[in-house]
Amino acid sequence: MTTSHNMCNDHGGFLLDDLLSQFSSSSESAIINNPYQSTFVTCNIIAMLCFIISSFTGNFSQVDKLWSIVPAMYAWMCVTDTRTTLMAFLATLWSVRLTYNFYRRGGYNGLPFGGEEDYRWEILRRGTLGGWWTLLTNKFILGVFNLVFISFFQNLLLLYIASPSVVAWSMAMKRTHCDNDEGVQNLSSLNALDGIAATIFLFALCIECMADNQQLRFQNKKHAINSVSGTFASATKSLIAKSAENKDLVDGFCQSGLFAIVRKPNYAAEQLTWISYYFFSVAASAPATWPHSQSQGTVLWVNWSMGGFILLCLLFQGSGWLTEQISTSKYPAYRNYQRRVPLYMPKITTLWNLLVGNGHEKGGKVQ
Repeated sequence: MTTSHNMCNDHGGFLLDDLLSQFSSSSESAIINNPYQSTFVTCNIIAMLCFIISSFTGNFSQVDKLWSIVPAMYAWMCVTDTRTTLMAFLATLWSVRLTYNFYRRGGYNGLPFGGEEDYRWEILRRGTLGGWWTLLTNKFILGVFNLVFISFFQNLLLLYIASPSVVAWSMAMKRTHCDNDEGVQNLSSLNALDGIAATIFLFALCIECMADNQQLRFQNKKHAINSVSGTFASATKSLIAKSAENKDLVDGFCQSGLFAIVRKPNYAAEQLTWISYYFFSVAASAPATWPHSQSQGTVLWVNWSMGGFILLCLLFQGSGWLTEQISTSKYPAYRNYQRRVPLYMPKITTLWNLLVGNGHEKGGKVQ
């Protein structure tokens, strides 16, 4: 681990040179006791295992099985004070929600290596989208894509979005080793910024739970109707088509409730979740009396761990685009839905209608 002198020198992990200095010691004890090193080593081992298993099985969703688990694991590896414990607890709540949702969709069937594969990987393998995506029909290029993007980039991203816990750990270490530094002793384990971050995190988590359940109910109803055959099925579908309340079933995709506000409420809330998580690392630099105290140093609003949520948001731009391409090819009514409802950012008018109690939107219904 770095010496207390180095740790006190550059504000406990907020500068990039401190991040690099944390890797200067290669002893076994340093790796075990330093989350900078232990989480990074763990991440690379997991990434390599994902690549090996996916290469042998042909199932590229090995990272998906771990997506909901490893960020919480990294957070617990950083626990050292009240703030890092709170962060780990919130990450665990997020983990339980996403793991359960993946489980009930069949993602863990046939463990350890089987289970549902994300349908988008098969579409990419076939080159269905055309253009440069057809390069992935080449087995060698597909293997490189699996190694670089699916296995390693995604795993490193999962570590990166959890890295505010590492920064918070750094600040906790600074409080422990630098108590004589001016202002350091005034840094509190928790302050108002932690409360704001936790509130936004829990709000986003609730939105994700609601969207998960709404989508699952819709898909179950849709599959139940599609599984019925014969004259009765024709009569049933005719009745559904005449009912405005069942527009979702007629068009083939969910567009009511949260899906009348944004097209991808799960994705939108997921991005908000990790943006709020970043602010715990900002809170780690703030004094106990923030925002009322201005005499105990400056709150560092920017640190290296913010790259995690930025990359995640960029990833969702790409994955959102891919999902939209697939949806427009499957559902004729989807283009009209795209014109009516934004992808991630809700319209001000929609939010205002919700606030004043008018939940109806043209072409859809906010329930």
